[in-house]
Amino acid sequence: MTEQLASMPSVEAPSENADGVSRRGILSSPLKAAFIALGGAALAACDFTSSPYDRNVHLLRRLTFGPSSPELARIRAMGESAWLAEQLNPATINTSATDAKIAGLTSLAMTYSEMTIAYPATVPSPGWQLQFASVIRSVESPAQLFERMVEFWNDHFNIYFEDRRHQFYKIVEDREVIRRHALGKFSDLLVASAQSPAMLLYLDNYISNVGAINENYAREVLELHTVGVEGGYTEQDVVSLARLLTGWGIAGTTGQFKFRIARHDTAPLTIMGWTRPSNTNYMSHGVQFLQWLAMRTETARNVCTKIARRFVSDKPEPALINAMVEAWAINGSAIIPVLQAMVGHPSFAASAGKKYRRPSDFLAFVMRAARSTIAVPAASSDLNSFNNLYGSLNQIPFRWDAPNGYPDDEISWLGAGGDLARWNLAGGILLHAIPQFTIPSGVTDALRAACAGRSAPEIYDVISMAVMQENTTEVGKKLLNKQLGWSNTSRPTSSQIAMAISTIMLGVICSVDGNYR
Repeated sequence: MTEQLASMPSVEAPSENADGVSRRGILSSPLKAAFIALGGAALAACDFTSSPYDRNVHLLRRLTFGPSSPELARIRAMGESAWLAEQLNPATINTSATDAKIAGLTSLAMTYSEMTIAYPATVPSPGWQLQFASVIRSVESPAQLFERMVEFWNDHFNIYFEDRRHQFYKIVEDREVIRRHALGKFSDLLVASAQSPAMLLYLDNYISNVGAINENYAREVLELHTVGVEGGYTEQDVVSLARLLTGWGIAGTTGQFKFRIARHDTAPLTIMGWTRPSNTNYMSHGVQFLQWLAMRTETARNVCTKIARRFVSDKPEPALINAMVEAWAINGSAIIPVLQAMVGHPSFAASAGKKYRRPSDFLAFVMRAARSTIAVPAASSDLNSFNNLYGSLNQIPFRWDAPNGYPDDEISWLGAGGDLARWNLAGGILLHAIPQFTIPSGVTDALRAACAGRSAPEIYDVISMAVMQENTTEVGKKLLNKQLGWSNTSRPTSSQIAMAISTIMLGVICSVDGNYR
């Protein structure tokens, strides 16, 4: 994709982009090279913030894209049970404000045919609209757990934005498959994914015909989408599944799923002990096998492990996985009981503060912590500064070209280059260097008022609590004092506080604690 958001350039070099945003520009801004003065290595290694375990904060860190002060007040007022029940039933949540904003990205409501007319080859593809919508929803939608699961399934059933057709089909799939089934039954989602033109195109099943099978989708549906590499299938099972799914294709005019009996292999076959029915309703045989596959214990274990890895830890405990698999089996692969089993397990609480934020998590966390709002750009060309800052994080939505989706473990993302990219992005947001992102003046006014008349350590705690729901440690206070030229006995003036808020927020957000949830 040639459009900006889909191919964000790197900002590893300290050169300015078209909007004048650069590493030097950010670090020589009113933040006064905060990370240079604080010492990047020290900042990345110390415990900058700390507070006793708070179940509500932990729920927000894991089930949303990041706590915010209003959402924390809300969960405390509602209680955990009521809040979780609401999050698991997104139809009851008022998302009208987010929906109205997303409506400005007009391609998201279009069919494939409508997009081919509205976006001919001479017009930039609308793929960037889905990418930017994912950012808006992660930051602003009140249906946070739903959006978390949408992101999870988009990784699990990964589709790469390779060209215009992939983008058109993926826009439809995100709406009609992933979002429709994100909190439903896995069996329904699996079938819908298999019949999605986006998946049919990406993994080549649309060209798989009797006598000329393509094994790509059959292999990945077993290895990645269901039973996993240790799921007990053989090479012959892959071949048989590819045969079973021949004729599953795309109607050229509408871009919708179409089954073509003339291209379908109707011969008897067996896959992993499942035998094809003897009736002639051939397309239903593939559906029946996928539903059977969804209920295999190996599938439940593989998918539940990935869910637990996303929400709990890089290496989930066997007892947790067993509880989730049991919920899967009892409830016919329904996802909500699986999530309830996960949240209620002791391993969930024990993992607090130990899960590293992926780049997309970090972006949303910074935005939600700063209570920044997002404006919808008129075109991808309006996103230059965001592209340059976010692009270096290397997790652009729908730009992972392998079918396994973006990695979900700390080792894949931890590194000095990634830290610098995070600092630059956070600085860009806090300094209003990204035109689409704005921190309302009322937010900083409220912080300034809350800090008025307080000592420097008290100010650090006020801001840290607003951003991280934790107080600063003595080490954190020492580093901030060094940067700001204050001491523990300082009582900064209102103007000094106003100048220091961004520096304090940046130090807290980009500390080691800010990178974990």
